[in-house]
Amino acid sequence: MGKYGLLGAHLEYSYSPEIHSKFGDYQYDLIEIPEEKLKEVVNSPEYDGFNVTIPYKRSVITLCDEVSSEALRIGAVNTIVKENGLKKGYNTDYFGFCYMLKRNNIELKGKKCMVLGNGGASAMVQTVMRDQGASEIVVVSRHGEDNYDNLDRHFDSEIIVNATPVGMYPNNGVSLVNVDDFPNLSGAVDLIYNPNKTKFILDATTRGIPACGGLSMLVAQAEKSSELFQHRVIDDEEIDAAIYDIRSELLNVVLIGMPGAGKTFLGRRIAEREHRKFIDLDDLIVEREGMSIPEIFRTKGEDYFRNVETEVLRETCKMSGVVIACGGGIVKRKQNYNLAKQNSRIIWVKRDLDKLDTEGRPISQTKSVEEIYEARKDLYEAWSDYFIDNNQDFN
Repeated sequence: MGKYGLLGAHLEYSYSPEIHSKFGDYQYDLIEIPEEKLKEVVNSPEYDGFNVTIPYKRSVITLCDEVSSEALRIGAVNTIVKENGLKKGYNTDYFGFCYMLKRNNIELKGKKCMVLGNGGASAMVQTVMRDQGASEIVVVSRHGEDNYDNLDRHFDSEIIVNATPVGMYPNNGVSLVNVDDFPNLSGAVDLIYNPNKTKFILDATTRGIPACGGLSMLVAQAEKSSELFQHRVIDDEEIDAAIYDIRSELLNVVLIGMPGAGKTFLGRRIAEREHRKFIDLDDLIVEREGMSIPEIFRTKGEDYFRNVETEVLRETCKMSGVVIACGGGIVKRKQNYNLAKQNSRIIWVKRDLDKLDTEGRPISQTKSVEEIYEARKDLYEAWSDYFIDNNQDFN
């Protein structure tokens, strides 16, 4: 069966065991170690091979007996396979990045490409860019010749790849660049996979620019590593199937819709069926504020409530794989869309207005339910990926 693992310094958020389970029946461990233990573990007969992540991709090169040409050109190894007493080093990130570009129809040939960051991931990206015929490659770093203070020199860039951790969980919602500054941008790529869509990717998508996050690269490089571990070819269709499965498992389910439409009821049912945690945003707000929603509206006003609601949404949507029921007015604030969309599928729960359960809910006293619905329905439509028709009896 074989025994393999991931070597790294901080692995608490790694998805690698789940991903590798999609490709083969072998043991796969997370091996979180300090650098002084690296040689001992790599040489240990306990393991038949490894994946390697930050910060050891460069330092393991000297521990390998043979290194592939791609890994040598990049200057980093992320996969080690033990064969006939030899430790062979590879870089499957190269394959993963190429697969991600192809899957999302992002072309590099003849394009001016910008890479954010100058670490090991950046070196791999630059190698692919050269191999695929980029016309110009600009590497931007905090203190290099091209840095974030003189980005205007390269506002004509056509492809931007974020190879930094900026925007990664738990520091979601930030980006190193403003995509509006790049009128020729035809592709936005982020190697970050948690959250599913960083602010950089969401901003590009909103403007109709082809964009992709790093999950497909993560899965594809794992598939290539698994091929090396098992000495067998895995069909590319298995990569797409694994991407779909992993994304489905990791994405939150966010329910939106009118007050009383049944979001909490359905959310609990979905969470129970899919073995997920259920979170009701209004319950969290009540717990935080120590009073009911109508009391907050009455004593502190709607603006105060909406501020608290946004902060609770921000914290909750950083999570993965949970079911979240939102208040009916969550769509009233534009900024809430990105907070929800970064890591979630959004489902609009529809229910006929005459069937809404509005008892005890802070429905406006100055507007009818019909008026509120008319003001929100286009937002519900724009936000949602799917909808549920919830006009059956709750019982």
